[in-house]
Amino acid sequence: MTLARASAVAAALLIVTGHTTAAGETPVAEVSQLRLYSSFWQNLHHFLYVSAWATRPVVPRAPRLAMRPAAGPVVSMTADEKTAWDAAVGFYDRELASKDLLFDSGMTTIKLALADADASLSDVPLDGELRAVLLSAAPIYRKYWWNEHDAANRAWIDNAVRRTAQVAAPIIARLTALYGTPWFGAPVRVDVVRVGKSQGAYTSVQPRAHIVVASADTDYDGWASTEMLFHESSHALIRPVQIAVDSAARAAHKNSRDLWHVVLFYTAGEVTRQQLARNGVDYSPYLYATGLFDRAWPAFRGPIEANVRPFIDGQKTLAQMSADLAAALP
Repeated sequence: MTLARASAVAAALLIVTGHTTAAGETPVAEVSQLRLYSSFWQNLHHFLYVSAWATRPVVPRAPRLAMRPAAGPVVSMTADEKTAWDAAVGFYDRELASKDLLFDSGMTTIKLALADADASLSDVPLDGELRAVLLSAAPIYRKYWWNEHDAANRAWIDNAVRRTAQVAAPIIARLTALYGTPWFGAPVRVDVVRVGKSQGAYTSVQPRAHIVVASADTDYDGWASTEMLFHESSHALIRPVQIAVDSAARAAHKNSRDLWHVVLFYTAGEVTRQQLARNGVDYSPYLYATGLFDRAWPAFRGPIEANVRPFIDGQKTLAQMSADLAAALP
């Protein structure tokens, strides 16, 4: 690594050792205004959500809102521990598991409240029963799962941040130019949890941007961790592109459902791929590596490849890309 490149990486990467939140949590690392945590309460909340889903029968073609639990050691609880844990999982199954972690505002409220929580949960606006459930489950989770989950999260963070720091500056410059939106002026919280939403990562943008990534999702290993950090960050930045794409599709009387999100997927992935190629890394973006393009949005693939790539490469304006993309949709 050249001296100039080493200096750039050092400027982009901060391993955090001194900064703590008001609740006393210390972030694990920070890169380009993305501040990454392995939070006990966030991990417990998401683990209980996933554990509740694990008790439900698998129904073919029925939507599943949670990841499947990551493989781990078999635990042998005491009778009292099992009673308390089963009660906590049962509460999540009855009250929370059927709600989407991203699209249900109540779940976002819980997630944001836990981001500010202290050890007693006394300083955050949580429903009294939920607070009692979390407090009863906390010592059991800490005893049997937390050390392993925290270690895995920290390993994921270390890998993701060190990779991302190498390419952050040019990728951010390109994405913000394409989106017409400046990068974050203050740190954005990224909670790394062991398991979570079925898609592995999700981002809420109101009232503030807050990202959650599941370290057990192997599709986010390696350089895919860098793409996913920029993908999730893009949710808070892409509004001008979303408006342009959706407006053009409506004007053309085309179905635009999910279209802007696929444009986001493609843009973040392609910009990451191009920068990694400049660094000598052969990388396949998430849409292609996971087969998501052909599995979820086959009708969008051709129009997006034909029109969004020229936009990324500076050969089309946002207005031209949006109009041409809408015209090319089936």
